[in-house]
Amino acid sequence: MTVRSLITRLTLRDQTSTIHDIVSAVVIFILGMILLALGVHAFDEFPVLVPFRPEELHWWHSVPLALASIATGFQTRYPLGVFYAITGCLLVDMALGLHLAVLIPWANTVYNAGRYTPGTRLRWLLLAFNALVFCWIWVFSGEIAAALNGLLQIALTSLIAVWWGSEVRRGDEQTEAERLKSLAARRREEHERQELLRRQRADLAAQLHDTISSHLSTISIYTAGSLDAPRDPVRDTEVLTEIRHASLAALSQMRELIDVLRTFTDDDHTAPAAPSNVAQVLERLRAAGLAITMTDETQTTLHATLDTVDTPETRAVTHVLQEALTNALKHGDGTATIHCETTSDRLSCTVRNPLADSAKPPMANQSEELSGGLGLGAMAAVVHHTGGLFAAGTTVDAGTHHWEVRLDVPITQQQPHHATQDQGVNAP
Repeated sequence: MTVRSLITRLTLRDQTSTIHDIVSAVVIFILGMILLALGVHAFDEFPVLVPFRPEELHWWHSVPLALASIATGFQTRYPLGVFYAITGCLLVDMALGLHLAVLIPWANTVYNAGRYTPGTRLRWLLLAFNALVFCWIWVFSGEIAAALNGLLQIALTSLIAVWWGSEVRRGDEQTEAERLKSLAARRREEHERQELLRRQRADLAAQLHDTISSHLSTISIYTAGSLDAPRDPVRDTEVLTEIRHASLAALSQMRELIDVLRTFTDDDHTAPAAPSNVAQVLERLRAAGLAITMTDETQTTLHATLDTVDTPETRAVTHVLQEALTNALKHGDGTATIHCETTSDRLSCTVRNPLADSAKPPMANQSEELSGGLGLGAMAAVVHHTGGLFAAGTTVDAGTHHWEVRLDVPITQQQPHHATQDQGVNAP
């Protein structure tokens, strides 16, 4: 997750929370005004501290209701501050005789504070407020029964609201923990994939480096011997011919080395890890829109050699088949043909697809997600590393240009695991 995406996500969440708070404030205000319009009276347990009758103060409850509704519009951003403000509005309304219309926004802010803040401070504040309510009614009414009834109403309201908010908070924390756990797992998988690519690049680079060094050593030995020996036109011509062959081979290996270094880049975070078997490769590419044609014999061969035997050679073939079919989806006309044959110890595969018209837009957005991260030069290096042969190029068939990728790799025959165990048991 980048900093930009994180900022965008937080901004969208803040906007959503603000809209939700405004809607909640409007709904609470409308509900309170409906209760006042229906003539719902204030609670009898709370004494009126102003020199007016309760019916004369009926619509005055709308003032603390309006103030509490305005404060509700900021409840997500400032949960404890809104709790203090609405509690003050509730104290003002208690002087007028507490009304249900003002108790509703107070219960909502208790729930909101229990959801978005740690519960220890809130519980002590609620305990102190409940004690204040009990003393308030007892002092100004002089009736212990009224004080207990009023305390019961406030205590039950606050208890249910804070319990509900705490449960929702616990669920939010569990959801966030699962999200972070999933994000860490994806990052770990990405790190392992990058480490695998780095090891592959290092292995291929080391092999090509040794080959190039061998060619350069050959050139050095031939030139040193030719300079030390007497001049001989025939021998010098043969030496120069060998030097030319070695230099051309070194240049070819150098080109492959550069292809490998360019292909396996450390900054590539877009290509997913290669599937574990060829069936997943075919399923993904067919889902992306590539029509793959193969005979039943080819399908049986692929399953028997690639899906049941796990060796470096079979993994290399799976990688190359994935990349070749991805290129067929990207640069072809949407179709591809696979033909595979096996001998006693080798597997030969050919991926063939018609080339798309130049006017056809490439399917880069789809194919990049399906690619295994191998370029053409790196595919050849991977196959050569297993002791196999690789070739790729264009062919013409009935006036249609095709692109063919051919590979031939040795296949190690492995016995089933249970057979090996049986032999170990029956051995003397």
